[in-house]
Formats: sequence, C-alpha cells, structure tokens
Amino acid sequence: MCPILLAELANKKFWQLLIVLLFQYPISSALAQNFDLDPYFGQFDLESGFVDDPHIVSIAAGGSLDASDLSSDCVGFISEAPDVSINYDSSSFSLNFAAFSEEDITLVINDPLGRWVCNDDFAESEELNPGVNFEDPESGKYDIWLGVYSSDEDDLIDANLLISELSLDLIFETYEGEGSGTIEESSVSGQSGTGFIVNEEGHILTNHHVIDGCTDIIFQIRGSEIQRAVLISTNLPSDLALLKLPSFERQPAIFAPASAVKMGAELVVYGFPLSDDLSAQGNFTSGIVSAMSGLNDDLTLFQMTAPVQPGNSGGPVLSTAGRVIGVVVSTADQQFFRDQRGTDAQNINFAIHSAIAMRFLDTNNVSYEVESPGMNTLSLADIASMSQEFTGIVRCSN
Repeated sequence: MCPILLAELANKKFWQLLIVLLFQYPISSALAQNFDLDPYFGQFDLESGFVDDPHIVSIAAGGSLDASDLSSDCVGFISEAPDVSINYDSSSFSLNFAAFSEEDITLVINDPLGRWVCNDDFAESEELNPGVNFEDPESGKYDIWLGVYSSDEDDLIDANLLISELSLDLIFETYEGEGSGTIEESSVSGQSGTGFIVNEEGHILTNHHVIDGCTDIIFQIRGSEIQRAVLISTNLPSDLALLKLPSFERQPAIFAPASAVKMGAELVVYGFPLSDDLSAQGNFTSGIVSAMSGLNDDLTLFQMTAPVQPGNSGGPVLSTAGRVIGVVVSTADQQFFRDQRGTDAQNINFAIHSAIAMRFLDTNNVSYEVESPGMNTLSLADIASMSQEFTGIVRCSN
C-alpha cells in the first residue's frame, strides 16, 4: 500500500478513535453489537482456493478499547470498528490469519458464529507476531482487529495482516522477520504458472522459467490442499522443470505417443492464466496443431492456435483422447512482429513437443505412462474434468 494512503487511513482512524473516546462508548456496545461499522482498511470477498495467497492488507494497528473485556484470551487495545472484514466462502481448506510488525501487536477476530478468537504470540513465532488458525472455517464474515499495548490513540503501529490457506508454520517460516514495511504483494505472490502430475509418486512437469529463481514453491490442484513442492531438476535449453510432491492419490496424466502430434490435429489446453485476474478454477481452451515446428523451424516445439496467456506456461496440451502431446511454453512476441514485420501476430502459440518432455523425464529416471494409439475421442467436458485431476497452479516467491 502506498505510504501516503496508509498515512491518510491512519489519520482517519485516529479521528474516529478520538470520537469514540469522547463519547465514551462501552466496550460491550462498541464491539459486541456494532458490527455494521465500516472497516478502516477494507472489506474483501474471498473464496476458498483463492490464488492471491497470502492476501495482504497494510494496517495501522491500535485503538482505545480494551480487548480483554471480550475474552480471557484477548489482550491489547483495539479500535471500535474492525480494521478489516472478509466474507469467506469455505470448502476443504483451513483459514489462517497472521500479523507482522516491527513492534509487539495482538490479533483479535470475531468469526461468523460470533466467537472471539485471539492471539498474542504464535507458538512458532520468534518475534512476538500473532497468528490464528481456523482448521474447519465457517463460511461468512470474519471481523479482524490488530491491537497494541497502549490505549493512547496516538500509538498506532504499522503492521501487515496476512490472510491465507497456507499453514501458519509455512507463513511464519517464510515471512518472519520481514517487519511491517517489507512484505509487498509482488514478493509474496511471486511468479506463477501451471504444472501437471505425471505419476503416482507426485512428480510434476512444468517450465523452467516458471520456477526460475524461486526459493519456495507451492502447488495446488483445484479442490485439494496447497502443498509445498521440491525442485528436482531443470533444463534451461528445453525450458522444462521437474518438481515433486510427497505423494499423489489421483489419476496422473498419461502421454500420447509422440506420433500423435500431427498438422491439423485438434488439441485442448488447461491451465491457470492471469491468475490474479481470471478464474481461480482454471481456464480451458481448444485449437489445432498449426505448424510442426516453432520459430526458426525449432523442431522441439510445435505451433498451436489454442489461446494461452501468462500463467498457462507449464500446462499440458492434450489430444482429443485426453492424453498429453505437449507442454505450453510461450506465445509470439507481439512487439517483435509489430517492429520487424509491421503486423500483429494472430494466434501464434507454442508448446514443447511431448517427445522432448518424455526424454527429459527419462533422463531423470521418472516413470510415466504412454497410451497406445487408437484411443477414443472424448468430449471436451470429459477432457476438462480429467485434466483438472492432475493439473494445478504453481506459485513461488523469490
């Protein structure tokens, strides 16, 4: 958040707190009954599986109301109105809140059932930062306050609130010690792409450029929990990377024979393009093999008409039988064609040939299955459902 904007919000909060103090609202009235007050730093709608994870809000923590009046677990002084509210649509994931500041702060939450849940110092925290875990979260509204240890309304403290479906242990391991002013959306969200699982051991195939420079990699299939992935191997010339999960209990991807890549063959692509803007459920597009090589007749690639965007990289290209025939890698450089050719490139996208992908897996002694020729054509709906079982979003931080 822009420092000027944060200062303006903090100033707004100061005057609202001063009004509360002057009118001497009792804590029971101010907090337990007045939830229609607008949060100082925003209200957000989050659906389980959200991909801007963690969701980060910059806050000026503090207030004049004693949180210990709410519950014996609650400490610190907080404001009358919530600092942040979220409307959360839950499924199978846990919901976690963590707060980071250069000074000691507290965390106070009222959940959709009206229960007060508070924390001062998360057990794994080395720097007195609070965290709260909802293992089986309810759908509904969560009101969140960050408190301080002074009732002086001048003592507002800069802090960051992180809302996440990642485990609190991972959140604190990743962000502990960064203080309030250094956690930025770009460094947390990092780069993202797509990957797909090729065997029951949990090996994931994606692009080298998706994970290049990453220090922490997570992988998530829609409807499954977020998992940390380990980098096993990369190959820069072919732009491929191999990751590994502890295990995988669904049906992995199956490769088509390399001969299935033919000029004019129909194909489909599933992945997670523009993950912060488009559907968190993934996107499914179709097209054909439009050329048997890439730019400058690169035979390791083939050209296709299926639309792809940033974030599709590393995703599977599938035949009409639902078998892997390639790995999405790039799209034509529009600026190059405008500058050098005076025209826009239309529907020119590229995939790494499945033969190259299988050779990369062989080099790393990774098992995978290849389907025999003659598979029946499936409906697009069936291929989409199948691909969602083994394809997930890859996210990492630098």
